[in-house]
Amino acid sequence: MSLRRSLWGALGMFLTCASALVADSPTLHTVAWGETLYSIARAYGVTPQAIADANHIPVNSWVYAGTRLIIPTSANNVATLTTPGGYYTVRAGDTLFSIAARFGTTVDALAAANNLPANGLLYVGWSLKIPARANSTATSSNHLTHIVQPGESLLRIALRYNTTAYAIAYANNLPNEWMIYAGQRLVIPGTSGTASTASPPTFTLRLTNIPLYRQQQTLTCEEASAAMATRGAITEAQLVAVMPRSENPFEGIRGRTNAPYYGGLTDYGVYAQGLQKGLCALGVTSQVLYGSSFDEFKEAVLENLRAGRAVIWWHTWRDSYQKPVVVKLSDGASVKLVPYEHTSVIVGANERGVTYHDPYDATVRFVAWQDFRRVSAYFDNMALVVW
Repeated sequence: MSLRRSLWGALGMFLTCASALVADSPTLHTVAWGETLYSIARAYGVTPQAIADANHIPVNSWVYAGTRLIIPTSANNVATLTTPGGYYTVRAGDTLFSIAARFGTTVDALAAANNLPANGLLYVGWSLKIPARANSTATSSNHLTHIVQPGESLLRIALRYNTTAYAIAYANNLPNEWMIYAGQRLVIPGTSGTASTASPPTFTLRLTNIPLYRQQQTLTCEEASAAMATRGAITEAQLVAVMPRSENPFEGIRGRTNAPYYGGLTDYGVYAQGLQKGLCALGVTSQVLYGSSFDEFKEAVLENLRAGRAVIWWHTWRDSYQKPVVVKLSDGASVKLVPYEHTSVIVGANERGVTYHDPYDATVRFVAWQDFRRVSAYFDNMALVVW
């Protein structure tokens, strides 16, 4: 009788806990170094006791890095995880899938809203836009609404309306000036209803006969760029086959070339010096640009464009804002890596910025000089000129 009562009691407790957890739509959190039950509770807007109860641990117990905790967040708690503008700060253990599930959206919608590849990696501290479930636009009479077109940047839109990229970003509560996507509606502050036409450029450089290729593997942007820069004289596959491999991207390809995820540091890519070795093996002449001042770097790029030479340029995917990371190698040396490292081929320039062929999706893109300078600095002004 005592055993039966205990079993029924245990079953009752299980059902009670299960009902509470289902009602509160729990999520999972992977504990990061330095986190405590109290810091995690503050981040999710719940009490330490609620997390302790959900995980059947004492409220004053230690939690260890890598442990997965159930967070009993309700719909109201989830809403508090975002800013008033609908942005969420990435935490340890988050993925595009887990964030999309938490906010009732899809991975594709979340990736598109943040100009990320659907298979992209996330980094702790990033601010992600959570796409709204319903569109509600209400603007004052002295504001225009602009629908972002494919290939547009915030700077280009700002020039069109005689305003600044910062003003548009502030008016639309954008966390970064690069985080816009095709089809997005932007409020243009201080406009009366007519868009101005920017004055034509005073000089224009544009190379001809540069093909537009799409990379065949996840992390072969450098080899695809080289195939374009040689005007098709070599193929991506030929270059991948002769490229050296090394944990140091200055020496060769770091990691796998066809990794499942994009933007990481373990499966990374190769720098100009390493790529030059592969080109040399195929009999292609090239020159490394690296470590100079920006003014010298810019002039070298323009000089080579005038001479009809394509320039492979190291930047970040979609010219995004990133934070370089210094990694120690097995031989004790240190090397700087940049999340979402990418290369493209510069095919033109004017006084406003640079036009390039992007092998990620075989598109022609434009970047303003100020963003060109910012992104180039991540890689110490790195490029490879191909003859």
